[in-house]
Amino acid sequence: MSLKKITSLTMLLAMVIMTYSGIMLFIAPPGRIANWSDWQLFGLSKDQYANLHSSFMLLFVVATILHIYYNWKPITSYMKNQAKQMVVLTRDMMAAILFTVIFLIGSLTFTPPFSTFLNFGQDIKNSWEKSYGSAPYSHAELSSLEDFSKKIGLALEKSAEILSSHNMKYELSQSLSQIADTNGVSPQYLFNLLKKDIEKGGKKLVTLTGMGKKAVKDVAMSLGLSTQEFLEKLKALGIEANENDRFKELAERYDMSPMDIMHKLGYKKPE
Repeated sequence: MSLKKITSLTMLLAMVIMTYSGIMLFIAPPGRIANWSDWQLFGLSKDQYANLHSSFMLLFVVATILHIYYNWKPITSYMKNQAKQMVVLTRDMMAAILFTVIFLIGSLTFTPPFSTFLNFGQDIKNSWEKSYGSAPYSHAELSSLEDFSKKIGLALEKSAEILSSHNMKYELSQSLSQIADTNGVSPQYLFNLLKKDIEKGGKKLVTLTGMGKKAVKDVAMSLGLSTQEFLEKLKALGIEANENDRFKELAERYDMSPMDIMHKLGYKKPE
């Protein structure tokens, strides 16, 4: 066996797996949706894809270092002129640096076409909410049953009664996530059981997490409104918006935060 060949093949395989896991992470829902709904794609969760990506990144880095070691002469030949003199900033190197700088600055400054690509990814991430929903507040799955019940306006005794009636095993000290794991369900499943009792009285729970990263039309959907209804509500506040505007950017144009607008519209996060 040749260690040089093994190194090159390892780089290739690591790159393939990193590319695959990178694509999955690019389209995966935000943590507020993935952790809440126990999201999986092709049998793997978002955390598992992240672990894959990190592990194979390490393998790729090690293999790359070995690859540079075994191919030092060919690599240095790229930085020599026709007289075989070492010139680091050759035209090829300058072109490589230019492409790298363009991608670096474009990504950090969020300018087109990079912003278009990144917004496309964000739209895919947010689209999962239509199918999976999201938590009523950030990291709700980490709350104890007592805290969670309090924040959604349900008595602890009532929550316990509902879970028991559905044969759910639990301890009051456990987090919603731990109770879900014990019973082989998602935190969202438990929430839906509790939510049915709350909504019997005509009260509707609205999710206000992750609003800033959403487009205006997606915020409207989260609130159970048509896009036109939401635009009219914003206009009544003196906010002129387009359905494709990012909600955070829209709020900043009017020197507000997304939650400032939500509060002005009468919505409030669970305390």
